[in-house]
Amino acid sequence: MKKKIIILSVITLLSISVLAQKETKKSSFGFGIEMGAPTGSYTSLYTFEAGLSIRYSCHAGPGFITLTTGALGLFPKKVVGQSEKVGLQIPIRAGYKYIFDHHYFIMGEVGYVSTKTYYGGQGKVLSYTQGSFLAAPSVGVQFNAFEISLRYEAHPSDGGGIAGLRIGFNF
Repeated sequence: MKKKIIILSVITLLSISVLAQKETKKSSFGFGIEMGAPTGSYTSLYTFEAGLSIRYSCHAGPGFITLTTGALGLFPKKVVGQSEKVGLQIPIRAGYKYIFDHHYFIMGEVGYVSTKTYYGGQGKVLSYTQGSFLAAPSVGVQFNAFEISLRYEAHPSDGGGIAGLRIGFNF
């Protein structure tokens, strides 16, 4: 019985792998690990950003229309006398991923980001939530189901941004 389950599992994983690598698919879902460094006004508050993202892609023309969301933690700088708590960003981005040479792409996304910041001192931790428009150009490379991209996400309304890396897998 164990042998049958193992064989069935291997066949299932191989078939999922083959479907994920098919380049003519009309649409796909993917997930990614994102990390980055803050820029602009965020450099005085945060040291690093890391989190997970989910992306839906739909084939259109020479590329894909994309819709991306996720949850990203903003790790604060240490300030004497203040409590430390990781901030949270939830972006919603829509864009277009243009494949210009079989494996290479450029992508532009726009959207909205909600940022929850924690601050305080003397034993109290307070939070502040704000929203901002965002623009995020990126460049990357994809090999079958895997992709790696570099992104700069600008938040013009609060003067901050993130220069980041995304490592993703598409189903």
